[in-house]
Amino acid sequence: MDDGFLIRQVLGGNRDAFRLLVVRYQRPLFRFLGGFGLGQAVAEELAQETFLRAYGNLARYDADKAKFSSWLFTIAKHLALNESARGGQRTPCADVAAGGKEPPGPDPAPGAHEILESEERRSRVQEALQRLPEILRCALVLAYVGDLSLGDIATIENCSVGAVKSRIFRGKQWLRAELSQTESRG
Repeated sequence: MDDGFLIRQVLGGNRDAFRLLVVRYQRPLFRFLGGFGLGQAVAEELAQETFLRAYGNLARYDADKAKFSSWLFTIAKHLALNESARGGQRTPCADVAAGGKEPPGPDPAPGAHEILESEERRSRVQEALQRLPEILRCALVLAYVGDLSLGDIATIENCSVGAVKSRIFRGKQWLRAELSQTESRG
């Protein structure tokens, strides 16, 4: 079932159809919100608020302007930026350098040194990501953590696909430079 069918069902009075949309988008949305460096509890609250707002405004959704996923992620982005501006709880977020995927599990018997080194590296990436200018961080998080297409990101960011490509490229360059400086200081 595609999103359009489910949305028509919800608007026709079938509340259970919205549950299917929640199931479909809850994991990508939670990963996306985690990319803003918000704590797990805050990210969960924002995900819930995103779905509540989407449900409450579903009649206003215009499929001709954006895909449902783009509309949903736009709501989440605004909530996350507002929370960040209020100084939301900061904790390590998803590792953008790893393509938004969970890092591979540890070796069967890693030594304490390897574990410490891995944690330090992950921590440096998270700290650098939080220092990244917001406009670049949003594009990276949407691309790698949200796993969205360039077109969807352009819709969410209200810019061209070319601008999205540029932001992602500049964001990756900025992160590399920041991590290189951090390693040379350490």
